[in-house]
Amino acid sequence: MSRRIRTTAAQSAAARTVRIPRQRGKQAPQVIVVVSEEPTLTARATAATGRWLWRHRRAWAPTGLAVLLLAVTGIVHLVAPWAAFIAAPAGLAPLAFWGWKAKTGPARSRTGSAWRTALGVLALAAIAWFCLALWFGPASPALMGLWTLTALATQVMWLIVHRPAPAKPTITAPEGTL
Repeated sequence: MSRRIRTTAAQSAAARTVRIPRQRGKQAPQVIVVVSEEPTLTARATAATGRWLWRHRRAWAPTGLAVLLLAVTGIVHLVAPWAAFIAAPAGLAPLAFWGWKAKTGPARSRTGSAWRTALGVLALAAIAWFCLALWFGPASPALMGLWTLTALATQVMWLIVHRPAPAKPTITAPEGTL
């Protein structure tokens, strides 16, 4: 192989540097060509998933908070499992709020009553899960099932409440009347 066409490549994560050797007899500076590498399929898929999650971050907020709560509960369980006894009285808060709202005035419609009941049950399940996960650990199978159901129900309710309103039809004058 001739020395004139031989190249050496420096390996790097971001870009590949190809050095072209100097020509004989010339005192010209060395030529360096930098060529960016194509990202791998995994990097492209990760970037696309990250962009999609960022664009839809508001719609997936309950799921993100549920995952964050799962991680925090696991850490607190490892450090101080006795914190479950401190958090346990908070389990009565949804029941107390639910009873207070029922006493002050009934819901205006059946739909409002159904939403109030669903939110109360969901809050009660979330706080009960939190207290049990602090004591037994969030990775126990029964608690993971309860966490999954609670996170799924919260996400579905969030999407129902935050769905876009239907577009109002625009009224235009018939052609040629203006």
